[in-house]
Amino acid sequence: MHRKCAALVDLDAIRANYALACRLAPESRTIAVIKADAYGHGAVDVAHALRGTAPAFAVAIIDEALELRKAGINKPLLVMEGVNSISALECAAEQKLAVVVHNDKQLDDLQRARLPAPVSVWLKVDTGMHRLGLAPDDVAGAVSQLRASENCKDSIVVCTHLASADVPGSAFTRQQLDVFDSCVAGMDVQQSISNSGGILACPASHRDWNRPGYMLYGITPFSDEVASASELRPAMTLQSEVIAIREVAASESVGYGGRWTASSAATIATVAIGYADGYPRHAPNGTPTMVNGCVAPLAGVVSMDLITIDVTGIEGVRIGDIVTLWGEGLSVNTIANAADTIGYELLTGVTSRVPRISRDSSSNQQ
Repeated sequence: MHRKCAALVDLDAIRANYALACRLAPESRTIAVIKADAYGHGAVDVAHALRGTAPAFAVAIIDEALELRKAGINKPLLVMEGVNSISALECAAEQKLAVVVHNDKQLDDLQRARLPAPVSVWLKVDTGMHRLGLAPDDVAGAVSQLRASENCKDSIVVCTHLASADVPGSAFTRQQLDVFDSCVAGMDVQQSISNSGGILACPASHRDWNRPGYMLYGITPFSDEVASASELRPAMTLQSEVIAIREVAASESVGYGGRWTASSAATIATVAIGYADGYPRHAPNGTPTMVNGCVAPLAGVVSMDLITIDVTGIEGVRIGDIVTLWGEGLSVNTIANAADTIGYELLTGVTSRVPRISRDSSSNQQ
């Protein structure tokens, strides 16, 4: 690798974060969410890292599930958006995929299809997020239809999604739980509610199946400190290298549009990363990076392939030095807050020209 821009992925950290999710909800089974290429961390590598402990994995769309099957991942896979045609349903049955059913068309397709084998079904109920899911009053009838269908396995899971789980103690979360509990009362079905926020801060949402995503990658979903999230270990370190250093006199500007101007003599380092790599274009002056263990703030507009940082006063900075954009000691949430976005977007937005280098002590993989 000639360019040192890379996303280093710590698979040991992901295993530790998964173990934390299990420890916080010991009565639940924990399905590892590895959609969007495991939030940018590499779904195949993450699946291999967790296949000895996770009973199942979840993805968003059927194409993600098929990529995992092609890579030899034979664990149960849940497609959380479900499928939208009978041909896709047939494919799901052939590949032994579980599917979420969240609308009447999907329910009807299950009745009409001639599948080579029955599929596992997760029936989604809309408890107030108003994004996906059947109305609560329609769930009992849908469960009856599924149980009468030879295309559906007996073990039905009824699930919902929390809209405000990142706000501990949210009244809206409590409202969603009340709607869900009323909906499934008396039904002999498995249940699933908790996402990362629910696992970490809402024990009442822990059910038969929990679905951690963001927390697996070591990032807290909360804006304030929550004790249970303090054990999370960041799994991705995005780094690059210094490729140029120059002295800038007072009143001279740096980069496109001269957005940053030196108030006094400064030393500027140019780093080989930009928005084409997934570093946020809207990161403002002052957004922190780390070089030689010191904070070096962004100085100038993020361009396609490069950023410039102020290394004034940091001793010994040289061409070739490694710069950390986020990771251990510099949370991706810090960068996201500076750029007026969320860590989820930054992690999933690291582009394909940035190699993922997985590190795994159990296999010495690098």
